[in-house]
Amino acid sequence: MDSAVYEVFFNAEDRHWWFRARRRIVESVLDQEFHRKDLRIADVGCGTGGMAGLLSGFGSVTGIDDAPEAAALCARRGLDVLTPEAWHERAEVYDLVTAFDVVEHTDDDVEFLHGLRRRLTPGGKLVVTVPAYQSLWSVFDDLNHHRRRYTRGGLRRCLIEAGFRVTRATYFNVVLLAPIAAGRLWERTGWGRPPGAGEALDRWFRVGPLNGPLEAVFASERHWLRRGSFPAGCSILAVARPAG
Repeated sequence: MDSAVYEVFFNAEDRHWWFRARRRIVESVLDQEFHRKDLRIADVGCGTGGMAGLLSGFGSVTGIDDAPEAAALCARRGLDVLTPEAWHERAEVYDLVTAFDVVEHTDDDVEFLHGLRRRLTPGGKLVVTVPAYQSLWSVFDDLNHHRRRYTRGGLRRCLIEAGFRVTRATYFNVVLLAPIAAGRLWERTGWGRPPGAGEALDRWFRVGPLNGPLEAVFASERHWLRRGSFPAGCSILAVARPAG
């Protein structure tokens, strides 16, 4: 990510409706997947540590990130962060490995996922989220140094090729799909002006009077996800286990 984005994320993660609602959705999924609270957890690409509080409710958390900005901001949350090199030297295995909006940053997503599979216990699980649909690409993807966006089928194929058995894959963040798709189309017609970097960050992470209602609507998706999956959405969540 651009250096400026780290500080913006850190300031927004505890307050902004998107981060808060996503945590509630992920928490609901983990509650379904795990009946233990003593897991060994690796949060790969932990960023500014916004998911650490949630994950710590399920066990002990190790954060992994290669950005000095991330480590410094995680320290303000009390989370120690390992570089990928230090993490690989430890060669520990985990009951749960998470990669929240990380896979899309990698040059070789299959190789990256294969590396995560090697760090799981035989009964361990990987939980990943990624942004959906290449057609929704925007300046925000550029700021975050994304390489790609995914379809559910595309993510599933990557996981299988990396040696996983996918036990769950669903779109989520249905709330924003229609307005975001309309906005991207408007920009590409030439009638709408794509926002610049600073404007995009300010627009997206502004906390206004609709923050509470938007969180409530987005977070309500967790109730449906306890029973089924969504056929479309702005993001994708997958749960996978080592195959064989």
